Amino acid sequence: MTMHQRKGTIPPRQPARFLLAAAIASAAGCAPDSIKSMQATGFNGYLRQLPTACSPLIIGSENVGDDIQMNNNGAPNYAYFLDVTSKLYYHQLSPAGYRQAVIGFLGPGAQSDKSIDCIIRTLPTDRPTAPAGTY
Repeated sequence: MTMHQRKGTIPPRQPARFLLAAAIASAAGCAPDSIKSMQATGFNGYLRQLPTACSPLIIGSENVGDDIQMNNNGAPNYAYFLDVTSKLYYHQLSPAGYRQAVIGFLGPGAQSDKSIDCIIRTLPTDRPTAPAGTY
């Protein structure tokens, strides 16, 4: 039995994937700022304009634009998308970190880069670091 065959060890090429999966699983349990705070009017306004500004808003196989328009909280990946997008909006996640998080969770696709580029490009320059009333 090699060292990597022992139960509970990570093969040498797996640590990055393992850590990314752990980080995603941890983040997926967090409620996005837009849900935690009804006062997140700036973020909510930004979010609502994305389906038009970035049409089609497709990341991986997900039509995130449709999810936003329908406020589709039942979509399996929508809560995660809201969470990381609110972190991008509130300066808690860099554009590069956002791109990695979204593609790492929703997957790459023909439209993914275009959609993410638009989400980042559409960010207001004067956005706050937290929802109003939560400072």
